[in-house]
Amino acid sequence: MKKLLHSARAVLVAYFTAELIRSKGLAYGFLSLAVWLSMFIVPASLFAKGEIMHSALTGILVGISVFLAYNTATWDWALLLRWLIQLEVLEYVMASGSSIVSHYLGTIPVSIAWYSIALGVAYTIVSVFLGPPNITVVDPLALVAGICSLMLVLLAYSFILGGTVLSVGSAGPILEFIAWILPVATGSITPLAFMPKPIQIFAYLTPFSYPAELLRYSLGVSSTLLDPGLTAIIGASYSAVFFTAGLLYLNHQVRKLLREGIRSVALF
Repeated sequence: MKKLLHSARAVLVAYFTAELIRSKGLAYGFLSLAVWLSMFIVPASLFAKGEIMHSALTGILVGISVFLAYNTATWDWALLLRWLIQLEVLEYVMASGSSIVSHYLGTIPVSIAWYSIALGVAYTIVSVFLGPPNITVVDPLALVAGICSLMLVLLAYSFILGGTVLSVGSAGPILEFIAWILPVATGSITPLAFMPKPIQIFAYLTPFSYPAELLRYSLGVSSTLLDPGLTAIIGASYSAVFFTAGLLYLNHQVRKLLREGIRSVALF
């Protein structure tokens, strides 16, 4: 554990220096995010201005926050491994005996900082074009359960994506399906109550739907299809199983990499 934490600290220092001090990516990234969000939010303000209730505004912000969370897990955590391969650093990581997980842990503090500022940008844009969301916690326990479940799901999700990159060296169709289509199609962005029945059934077969449903319920945006307590229990259990499966898959791909060598990577 001590070695893992030491490795994570080294990654944090290197990542912080590269991304937030030496790189101009911080300013460009948030400028790009502001433009991207404005492209989606401005049209809504033209047709629904004065008619959107506070709960709907909060729902929009929750949807954006969940999307940003998966975006962080994809690019900051999972595809970090592809970056290490491209920089020819992964070989040294493997030779040092450092755990791949330490690289995930090391980037989390920087990712949280990025995510917090990005969420602030999203809140500002929604407030300017649509009105300030009325954020009220109606169920604190559901909020905590939703956040904890979402964190486990994000880590598991990034483990699987990272393991896939190590295995095939590219972001192929399966990775794209897992990375973008599956979370969106299972209620991470839109409340399941607004989706067709077959989608609702499919969504509850995945771990992605439960955290988002709990977050929306805890903030008074929408009710859960299942009982909130049952949603929290199933969500926590499913998230833990998904996390364990993701970690086992990543470790399997690392062992495979040690036997077969590091693959070259492609963008797609």
